[in-house]
Amino acid sequence: MVAKITKDNDIQTQKVDNGTGVIFKTRTLNLDEREALNEMFAENYGVDVASISSENISSTIGGEMRRQSLIAVLVAALLILLYIWIRFKDLRFGGSAVIALIHDVLVVLALYAVARISVGSPFIACMLTVIGYSVNDTIVIFDRIRENLAGVTKKTKESLTEVANVSITQTLSRSISTSITTAITVLMLLILGTSSIREFALPLLVGVITGTYSSVCLATELWYLMRIHSKNVVDEKPKKKKAEKATKENEGLIV
Repeated sequence: MVAKITKDNDIQTQKVDNGTGVIFKTRTLNLDEREALNEMFAENYGVDVASISSENISSTIGGEMRRQSLIAVLVAALLILLYIWIRFKDLRFGGSAVIALIHDVLVVLALYAVARISVGSPFIACMLTVIGYSVNDTIVIFDRIRENLAGVTKKTKESLTEVANVSITQTLSRSISTSITTAITVLMLLILGTSSIREFALPLLVGVITGTYSSVCLATELWYLMRIHSKNVVDEKPKKKKAEKATKENEGLIV
């Protein structure tokens, strides 16, 4: 009935906690459509017309919210990149961490679109919380990589692969344990919280899981790919083959 009057098939409903009220989110309605909708509620559901209220959220407010969210995420990513660069003295650590963070933000943003969760102030808070949690786990792994890398004399592809695998293995139990305890807390908020809290807890729960995955399965691998393609990595196999070839040629000349 509501969709027939509003001519909008994209209607969102939300029950008011501790009450009998219901919130309908639809496109902007003109005066005649509002009056027809109020009459429908009064005739079919016995709703008092005086208790029905409406509110318009302009596109300016929505655009401002999107702009603030984008600015907040970009500033956070740049500051994280700068911090990791200064701490590890290697831009490749920061670059791989930021790419992993962008992955987390896109996953949470996709959840908002698929689950049709309204975008508001909790959206910005959720994005920044996911970024902070994800980068914390990533830094723990990167710190172990730096420690293990200090004990490696020759930075070959094989040694870097071993360092990456060992570092992930050493921090995996810590990452999983931290994620499980955090996810349990957020899950309780999702189950027992009010509707406004659940709109924040669901994306946050997905962000915690995604952040753990990206730290273990994306950030370290991205760092490894950046490192092996840099000039600091020496692949000893071509050199070894060249040395063997030169030795054979010298033997041939002596004979």
